[in-house]
Amino acid sequence: MTDTHLHHSTPAGRADFWFARWALRLMDGLTGATLGALFYGGWGVFANSAHGAAIAVRAGCAQGAMSFVVTLTGVTLMRRLYGRSGHPLARGARAALGALAVIYSLIVGVHLLVGTPEILLTLAPGLPITIGFCLIFTASLIRLDDPAAPPAVATRPVL
Repeated sequence: MTDTHLHHSTPAGRADFWFARWALRLMDGLTGATLGALFYGGWGVFANSAHGAAIAVRAGCAQGAMSFVVTLTGVTLMRRLYGRSGHPLARGARAALGALAVIYSLIVGVHLLVGTPEILLTLAPGLPITIGFCLIFTASLIRLDDPAAPPAVATRPVL
């Protein structure tokens, strides 16, 4: 998929455009998904280690796999929710809140399914990070969708 709508040429001295583009590139692809899987999978093992190695590894694998999938699909979901009509701030709020609702419904459901004993402890450190991720991602979408921004230019395909 080529993203021509949100990547703008960066005017000289406009660090906010540079940061927004950098944030989107880091979060929107395999790099962000892999980093999330490693971090959250490791935390899932640690948070459930008191219940034995087998349970801890199962919870960590579930959390890591979900983090990978959720990161890849979450950015797509946020882009789609943001792309609907409305004021940019309303679109950003819809994208962030909608993605959080879907993400945590999925994650809690899978942990219930695999029998993770410490669901709240497993999810606790990730909640502020996920909220921050969604807010930064949608803020970057809003910033790059600024009507005062220079015209969009075609970029390489987003992975």
